[in-house]
Amino acid sequence: MGDAEMTIDTDQQERSAPTSVPSHKAPSQATPLRRTSTDPTLGDGRKPPTTLGWAPTPTLTDRRVLDSPAFVVVDDVASRDAAGALVAEGLERLGRPVVRIPADGTGPRNRRQSGPFHHPLVVHVGSAGAVREPSADSVARTVSAYRPGATIVYEPGLRGELPGRREEVRARVEALVTRADVVIATTADLEMLYPGEARESVLRRWVGAGPGTVIVSAAGEGAWAANAVGVTATVHGRGAQDAGEAFVAGVIDGLWKGGLLGVANRADLRTLVWGSLHELVEHAVVAASVAARSDGLGPTREELDAARGIPRLGR
Repeated sequence: MGDAEMTIDTDQQERSAPTSVPSHKAPSQATPLRRTSTDPTLGDGRKPPTTLGWAPTPTLTDRRVLDSPAFVVVDDVASRDAAGALVAEGLERLGRPVVRIPADGTGPRNRRQSGPFHHPLVVHVGSAGAVREPSADSVARTVSAYRPGATIVYEPGLRGELPGRREEVRARVEALVTRADVVIATTADLEMLYPGEARESVLRRWVGAGPGTVIVSAAGEGAWAANAVGVTATVHGRGAQDAGEAFVAGVIDGLWKGGLLGVANRADLRTLVWGSLHELVEHAVVAASVAARSDGLGPTREELDAARGIPRLGR
């Protein structure tokens, strides 16, 4: 072969060079199943992927997950007073998107579905059904289904009664504590679960069991919070326990506001500095204080901002 045959037109080579390295998992260019990167349905769940190896990555191709809702487990989705329902309502009054999931696993959302509005940023479990048969197993499956991508906020929510034998309830509560990212309890919950034990002792044990942050509220006293690296914060104020659902909604809203929801931020919940932890608890205490003055009705965004002294700009 002569030197003339070895000559390469470098300009032509640059023009024809591929812009990316082909994947061996990608479908053939000739297959009718292949979809281009400009296909508007790519990644939104309306069409199945061409192959498992070529499936779109939601965190890279579907930015709408940033607007994903909170999933709230509710004992009875038809009842406004059911456990979990007031937390969902409180989040909605603060302008957050919410999807209610039946605790017993019935209804259209008893299985994990695909699509941008079925990938929650946060799942709240505060239903008594979480520790009571026959719905306890269903709630556990809900947590398992969404924990890989969502922040799990668990609230024992015993509300003055043990739904079963103390030992059995305690075991189920502790199992959920270990799988949660944020745990919110009241001093009344702790007294029912661990009679006579100091709340600080329970707080330390729960923090060591797995969650990134544990928050405990007390009627008329305020709330305490601790994270996995030992940072603690105390906020004094009334209403934190009297308007418990608004307090819980305030915690979730504070996490949302701080960009701390979703699996990508799980590690941050374990290492919050004192100022961030204090801000989170104060946000919830003020929300509960507003609700306590309104017969338990959670505040709107405007009411909460006004109560916290946040100025309204552009007015």
